[in-house]
Amino acid sequence: MSRRTGGARRRALLLALAAGALPGALALSSAAPASAAKTWDQPALWSFVDRRQADVDPRWMADRGTYMPVGNTDDVRLDANMLSVHAAAAKAGHGGPSRRDERVRALADLLTRAPAFLSPPAQRDGGQGHVPGWSSSSVDKGAQHVAIDPQVAAALAAAWDARDVVGLSQDVRDRIVEALRSVADSAFFRYPAMFLNQFNWQSDIAMYAHQVTGDPRYLAEYRQQLLRFVAGTRTALVAGRTPFVNAGLGIIYFPRVAGAAGSALVSTSEYENLIFSGLRHYDEAVADGMEPLPEPDEARLREWSQRVAYGDWTHAGQLNWDTSLGTRRWHLARYWAFALQGTETLATARRLTGSPEQASWGTWLAGRALETYDALAARQPTGMLPSGMWGIAGRDASPHADPVFTASRFSAHAARLAALRLGTRRAVRPPGFFALDPDAGRLAVSTIRYSTGVLLRHPTDDLGGIELSRLFDGRGEPVSGTGGSGASAFGLSLSVAGNARLDTQPGRNGSLRGVQRLSVLQNGVAATRGTFGDGLVVRSSTLNTVAGVSVEQTFDEDGITVRRVVRSGRKAVASLRLPAWGNSARFWVLDAKGRRTRLGAGFLPLKKARTIVVDTKRGGYRVGLCGLPKGARVRLTTVAPVATSPSTTLVAQIRFGVERGKPRSATLRIEPTIETPRGVLDCRA
Repeated sequence: MSRRTGGARRRALLLALAAGALPGALALSSAAPASAAKTWDQPALWSFVDRRQADVDPRWMADRGTYMPVGNTDDVRLDANMLSVHAAAAKAGHGGPSRRDERVRALADLLTRAPAFLSPPAQRDGGQGHVPGWSSSSVDKGAQHVAIDPQVAAALAAAWDARDVVGLSQDVRDRIVEALRSVADSAFFRYPAMFLNQFNWQSDIAMYAHQVTGDPRYLAEYRQQLLRFVAGTRTALVAGRTPFVNAGLGIIYFPRVAGAAGSALVSTSEYENLIFSGLRHYDEAVADGMEPLPEPDEARLREWSQRVAYGDWTHAGQLNWDTSLGTRRWHLARYWAFALQGTETLATARRLTGSPEQASWGTWLAGRALETYDALAARQPTGMLPSGMWGIAGRDASPHADPVFTASRFSAHAARLAALRLGTRRAVRPPGFFALDPDAGRLAVSTIRYSTGVLLRHPTDDLGGIELSRLFDGRGEPVSGTGGSGASAFGLSLSVAGNARLDTQPGRNGSLRGVQRLSVLQNGVAATRGTFGDGLVVRSSTLNTVAGVSVEQTFDEDGITVRRVVRSGRKAVASLRLPAWGNSARFWVLDAKGRRTRLGAGFLPLKKARTIVVDTKRGGYRVGLCGLPKGARVRLTTVAPVATSPSTTLVAQIRFGVERGKPRSATLRIEPTIETPRGVLDCRA
């Protein structure tokens, strides 16, 4: 196959994807709240790209032909993002500020010669050093990492695709082809090479090499990578280790010791989507002559596709974020941006789609992320997101460089959506969905009104239990906190003679954990993933030698009804917790007529109360008091901030007594709101 034929087939595939989609613009359903009313048609996508160009443009150094980050010289990934943007703008005939044909020529030249591109006789030893391959810097001896090469390869393939429009010289064209061919043929990327279970890096390199060369052997390489990955999702490929995924099909960042259970198997949402993005080439590869995978393997990948959609994303276009890497990567804005390649894959997959509606749902999520970025970035003095979102301080953060770099990744995401012509088709808002990883004890839930999750225990961070680990509103902003345990989290603690003996959200505190159980019912039947249908019921419990607590949480599109039953072998005091995000949050207690009383440090009887309002100043949530034990009282407490939820310092505490051997039940209805919460909440217990 010639290079020209391969490029033509790829362009034909993109057109076919657009033509086969639902008619109309990428419009968000009118049933969504006001925060989700954006229409992402092609002009809107390019407008987003042009706005991000203004963020990144000051970093352009014309004398060097590079975008230089703030605070370091690791420019290659930033250059790759912007080369992808400029090449896509040229190919589309876009006329806005992101159209920079001269920068396509300069960046393609820069990224195909040393020191950005290293070729023999250069040598790199140790770690992930490899030649031929790309480094992180075009001006000095940058680091190498398996994730850098595919990002540069994608950008150079985009430049090669726009070569005639931008007027690439023959020398640069030849260098692009040779660079991609040599890297794809190197031992570092050629099959059977693979880093952990991350087949996507090698797959990307093979498919971009195929795009510019038309060589069918790269299709064979891609197929081998897929076959091995699917096999690794079923059974361990390394003796004494786990498979690549847990029982719910959530990616295990690296295979654990065989027999691992619980928190060791917690998935890693950001990396799952990077790995999943390796499937974005599948339809193209089959169209170009690759033999499809056997049907059982395709079916397995379709199941995984569904798990990615339901288990990793929220209706705000953000990750429903749990990660085995903890605060090291958790809520880093640049990883949210990077993971959006997963939504692009959900939106364009045909043979490997997890459901008939998945492509239109994925299109909706991919566009929704842009809207959420716009809203969150607009609140920042720079107009760009900080490195760590919500105050989470991870050791992998780059506070100076990340805001511009994240903006460039979002720009590249929007440019890819435009190149795929996703703005020419109508996006469909998905219904409420969920995914359970039963062996890891992890549940993710999202609707248009809120997102949340349950995580029994985290492998490294102090969070986890049988109740809601966090609560975000429909805009993707925390209303309770980002995650915590004990005094700062949703849950119930039980004290005997003034000493805590059991907690439904104990985090690392093993002495308060008890034996935990978790089960999920969809429409009355045990399930691991899906949409809500007639209802989603989560039943959990914790039990030790002193007491036990059972919790039933019923999720619907608008909120969660939580019923707790407490049993104790000794006279005890139960304390229910309702955390708020932000030091300036306010709490109100409403009676049946809506008359309100400000909650303070002193206990307030709840005999006539109907609703507790948690006002975070940017929204909040209402709590319907559907059924509380006689004598229940509430007060406002101040707690110390924790690393996993640094702005949760105010918590309402509902307290009631528990007699020996006499169960006490408490039922609450929780509904987040994107506006100041007002009015009595009608219980639907």
